[in-house]
Amino acid sequence: MTLAKGAGLEELARAYFARQGFVALRSVSIQFEEEEVTDVDVWLYGRQGGGIRTRALVDVKDKKSPKAFERIMWARGMQLALSCDRAVVTTTDTNAKVTRFAQHQKVALLTAAYLRHWAGDDDILKERLSLEELTASIQSYGGHKQDGDWLKQIAAAKSGVVSLAPYPAFNRAIASFRFFAERAATRPQHREQALRGAFLSAALACMALDAALERLTFEEPKARYRLLYAGVTYGDSGDNRVQGSIDTVLSVISRGVKNGRALARQTSDALEEMFAEVRAEIIAEFFAKEQNSALLFPIARELESRAHARAREGLIGLSIEAKSIIGVFADFVGAKRTALLSEEFVTAAPASLTASPSPSGKIQAKAPQGSQSPVSATDTDDSNATAEENAKSDKDGDSNSPTLL
Repeated sequence: MTLAKGAGLEELARAYFARQGFVALRSVSIQFEEEEVTDVDVWLYGRQGGGIRTRALVDVKDKKSPKAFERIMWARGMQLALSCDRAVVTTTDTNAKVTRFAQHQKVALLTAAYLRHWAGDDDILKERLSLEELTASIQSYGGHKQDGDWLKQIAAAKSGVVSLAPYPAFNRAIASFRFFAERAATRPQHREQALRGAFLSAALACMALDAALERLTFEEPKARYRLLYAGVTYGDSGDNRVQGSIDTVLSVISRGVKNGRALARQTSDALEEMFAEVRAEIIAEFFAKEQNSALLFPIARELESRAHARAREGLIGLSIEAKSIIGVFADFVGAKRTALLSEEFVTAAPASLTASPSPSGKIQAKAPQGSQSPVSATDTDDSNATAEENAKSDKDGDSNSPTLL
């Protein structure tokens, strides 16, 4: 696919910062209370040690009249609004005044000429699917929009890592992971696209959880477990605000309503039962261990890269560590591990089938050997039934707890 002028420079900027060790995402929507505010061309997330994280935004303009001064001011304003550590503007403008203005505003300037010189003759952009190619791959499933809107699921998860606090961002990304994990199991003809969505969502969940652990770097394992459990369960920003609000409501019921103590106790028990169904202990127990939490950032980089693998073979062969984290996430959302880690793919039956006579003498259509009937977006019940039957016959030990060497 030939990329548009601006998209090509965005991909080049993304590749440049990815080579510097960042997780680099293109086209991230900034939202406030479900309303889109603006978008960032490239979002960067880096980790330089146990307690140090770096967040940066890159504004990319590949135009004859890039309005560089305006873009520098916009990037600086976005940096302050999003509490980013750095802001970068990539532009075609090489005017010395623009460079001095960027320095005065504490904005880094990256020229298009520098990026193209850095790339040289290397086929950097051919090493992986671009954002446009990934989108086209998902759109090759004609029912993707009616089947839960696959692209919207990815966009919401990407937006969460920028627009929300770490724990809510994790919960949003893990919801997207659950969605694609289920599709990987029940849409075998579109498993490749579902895996791309699942791995990208898992990468975003790793980023969000790693950001949440930034505050817990020097906590003891027991305290880390307790804070992780509360954060994942209640989805707040780590300040126990949700639990505090619940306690306030229960106190009002207990004091201000007839038979309030009994009613508050019943309500509290019901809430505890509801929150227990979240199964946050799976996440808290695994990532409270420092050796496991240290994997979040490198695995986020690996899974993001896998999601954009140009060849189908790039989707399989995950590292042992990545398989462990995918397994933990699968257990957390109640998904089948085999649907996410199997190396087998189903090819849709071709439109023209081989004709063969039936015992009655009539001509019947015969599918090629090894093919399976495609699963449509509307056959959800049948697909789920098939998935349940497969689950009963699995012999791969899906219920085993993940372990790291």
